[in-house]
Amino acid sequence: MKEKLEKVNKYIQEFHKCGMLQEFLGMEDSFELAVLCQYKNDKGVLVRCPHQWRVRHRAINSILERLKGIQERIASARDFEELYKIIEENRVPNIGDLTIYDIAVRLGYLQIPKVLPQEFVYIHAGAREGAKALYQRGLIKTKPSAIMSLQDFEILMPLKNIDRRHHHIPEFATYSMIIENFLCVKRKDLMVL
Repeated sequence: MKEKLEKVNKYIQEFHKCGMLQEFLGMEDSFELAVLCQYKNDKGVLVRCPHQWRVRHRAINSILERLKGIQERIASARDFEELYKIIEENRVPNIGDLTIYDIAVRLGYLQIPKVLPQEFVYIHAGAREGAKALYQRGLIKTKPSAIMSLQDFEILMPLKNIDRRHHHIPEFATYSMIIENFLCVKRKDLMVL
């Protein structure tokens, strides 16, 4: 067990990439671009976020039309859990859990003040694989589910104190977002602990 904990701490120190969080730096203040999962890359070209490159245009445009009709409700969300629930309730066919989460995070980022995950870690796609690996190795006690408490990831507490500039993690990123991203980015390493 001690060896596994040491490896997890090593992976935390190696965590130099914060995946989709970098895209926010090129995201304009646009409801439409947030839902369409588009941002301007470092060359100023509008591109679709890598997480959603396989999502059909018809599906992403369909959820955009649905969410346009409830922009006031979205803007009035008091916390991320409420915002996520609103987006989830308006899911359309061919839109998966990862896209629902990413849209909710992007829309929450645009709000003033920002409405981002605080109390819970949203587990889907690659993050699910990372959480499952920790669970199977006895490093977390709670079986992975779609929404998990921060307390479930006590082993990842060192992530709270990493040097954000060194690891290229934007200041706005919450601890919940960093855990989710770490589980996704480092899932293959966690699977071979």
